[in-house]
Amino acid sequence: MMARHPIGRRALLAASAALAAPRLARAQTWPERPVRMLMGFPPGGPTDAVGRLIAAGLQAAIGQSVVFENRPGANSVLAAEAVARAAPDGYTLLFASNALVMNASVYARLPYDPATSFAPIGIVATSPNVFWCGTSQPWQSLEEVVAAAKARPGQLGYASTGNGGNGHFGGETLRQALGIDVTHVPYRGTAPALQDVIAGRVPLMLQTLVGAIGPYRADQLRPLVVFGPRRAPELPEVPTLAELGHDVADSGVWFGVLAPAGTGAPIIERVSGALSALLQRQDTRDRLATQASVPAFAGPEAFAARIRSEVGAWAEVARRAGMRPE
Repeated sequence: MMARHPIGRRALLAASAALAAPRLARAQTWPERPVRMLMGFPPGGPTDAVGRLIAAGLQAAIGQSVVFENRPGANSVLAAEAVARAAPDGYTLLFASNALVMNASVYARLPYDPATSFAPIGIVATSPNVFWCGTSQPWQSLEEVVAAAKARPGQLGYASTGNGGNGHFGGETLRQALGIDVTHVPYRGTAPALQDVIAGRVPLMLQTLVGAIGPYRADQLRPLVVFGPRRAPELPEVPTLAELGHDVADSGVWFGVLAPAGTGAPIIERVSGALSALLQRQDTRDRLATQASVPAFAGPEAFAARIRSEVGAWAEVARRAGMRPE
């Protein structure tokens, strides 16, 4: 009986090697045909603009077409589900934002697991969340808004681009930290929310800098405070919540590329290396800056760790805020 075990192990190892050999060969010749990169939001938005820039740069790096495909719906769930269920062969990628993780606290049944359904490849850029008011409003600082909110509990509304998005989570963390009673006003997308804030129908808004940079540059929005560890280059005079003494989770957006779980390590490493090199180019950095995004590369392991940590963090914010899964 004892003599059979080594033979069995050798046979098992040989069988495993035989199964892995075709996958390794395919990975070494990848890509032999166009690669699809899915993104879960409509054309023209901030995620779309950054994603198309990254897809074009990746196409040049791998020498094969990268077809960027918008598949909007359910706060990016539809695109994420399609990639999670795709063959792990490197020909279907996902360009995602942190909505990928926040959705786990918003939907009772999610058709993917943000921590296990994907092979993270790399975070490419970030953009902070900012608390804004329309320029028709009287407030010049966060302190003035807090005073107004405490004088009129529940009467001030803040717009976001929808339930369970960056703006909603940012607003809830801010409300909890400051002890103010402000009302969440969700919209279906960035454009209608901005439109009403600019027109004065809703006084306040939580929105990423990348999503609001156009109206800000047109003097239609006034920034009050920046989420995140440091001031935004585009808003050098605007303090961070940390500077004002508030320990608030960073609800700013990150953008990253992922593949289906099980995608071969050689493909992951090649795409990750191409993204890292792309972000070191000055023309890429300059173009991201025009989108109010900061190059911020994180490789597969760091990206995976961030996803795992954020799943728990946003679940806790949702629990304290009473955000019920749909």
